[in-house]
Amino acid sequence: MSILCNICSAEINETEVESHINTPQHMENKSKISPSGKGLNTSVAAMWLKSFNQ
Repeated sequence: MSILCNICSAEINETEVESHINTPQHMENKSKISPSGKGLNTSVAAMWLKSFNQ
């Protein structure tokens, strides 16, 4: 199954979620997000991984 990372606008395989959210590119893209009080600055992929592991 593929998951779209909303931070990187990239499709990633479900088995690569954990490694993707720790990549320098993902971290850099995430640091560019300015929380404006609207929505979350959390990666959809990270939220999926967390819910999958619970």
